[in-house]
Amino acid sequence: MTETRSAAARAKDGELAALVALARAPGIGLRTVRRLVDRHGGASAALKALRRSAPGDLRAAGRGQRVPTARTLRACNAAGESAARSLLREARAKGIRVAGYTDCGEAAYPAGLRDLPDPPPVLFERGPATPGSGRTIAVVGTRAASSYGLRTAYALGRELGRWGWTVVSGMARGVDAAAHAGALDAGGQTIGVLGTGLDREYPAENRDLYRRMRSHGLLLSEFEPAAPPTRSAFPRRNRVIAALARGVIVVEAGGRSGALNTADHALDLGREVLAVPGRIDDPGAAGCLRLLRQGAGLVAGVQDVFDAMGWLCLEPPPAADEGSAPAVDRSSGDRRLLGALSRGPRSPDELAVGLEMPVTKVLGGLGRLELEGWVERRPGGSFAAVRGRGGR
Repeated sequence: MTETRSAAARAKDGELAALVALARAPGIGLRTVRRLVDRHGGASAALKALRRSAPGDLRAAGRGQRVPTARTLRACNAAGESAARSLLREARAKGIRVAGYTDCGEAAYPAGLRDLPDPPPVLFERGPATPGSGRTIAVVGTRAASSYGLRTAYALGRELGRWGWTVVSGMARGVDAAAHAGALDAGGQTIGVLGTGLDREYPAENRDLYRRMRSHGLLLSEFEPAAPPTRSAFPRRNRVIAALARGVIVVEAGGRSGALNTADHALDLGREVLAVPGRIDDPGAAGCLRLLRQGAGLVAGVQDVFDAMGWLCLEPPPAADEGSAPAVDRSSGDRRLLGALSRGPRSPDELAVGLEMPVTKVLGGLGRLELEGWVERRPGGSFAAVRGRGGR
């Protein structure tokens, strides 16, 4: 059994090293890496196929793109794979976990990234939180945020964190940093996606935030640990932010803000796009106003976010010093129904979907609550909490 596990571990390490080697290979690009890995059933098999390939085969893999074959193959030879293994050893020595596109490595590869046409072959992670929550939303915006933008981003991050939602952002100054701080102060989970390697603290003014994220949040990067900031890295980071989340909230953005790039990626991926309105005469609000004109959902508070996500708030959140959001799954079925109806009338079907309960269980609970005087039936078949008891 031990020998079998060792062989499996060696195979996983080899697969991860192959992904790193492919990611490093010049002239291939991430879309081609994905096609090669999917075609050959793994990175190790793709790497072996590349070593045997003729120039015409390599061009076919890139769908007609010119590929510098000699440079590419040098990066994919045994020496390139050995260098990839060295990089992985150095990362692990620093406490960095690595997740691979082919489900290899120490960490789970986030499922949402597979929706991208060019998913990162590897992800480097640091921090105790995890990216696996289904309730994950991005909060992004301008670096040059106004006091209104900073207050709003912090408040949204804090409320989302209190309700158990994971807040994703880009660790930039301004809106990003405020959203991360709000989630951390609420005891919630938050994920920072970097445009640099994990060894960098960029921008330097966020050094304290980096320290808090390493202790209580999660830092992610598709770039090698020592990678510096580059102009092209941040748009690449933005697509990862959008793919990790169920939706993107743009808090404050000028007409050319990078946050709009994140919103564009979200639209391409079929994610929800929401925006906070600003003053019509404020250039810093131009991007949000444009998104709203184009049909983005308007956010004036956290309830607007929950409504857009189709998620029912079941009871008031705990006080900020009590940690994260209420653990809905530990509530009784009847209490969950009453909590949902306290926010307004709902039909049994809406309750079943929003609470993820069988409709038969919903109907039984509504019958009991109606007999006890906690809810009342409304015309059209909906139910509402009785004011003075379950209502507000």
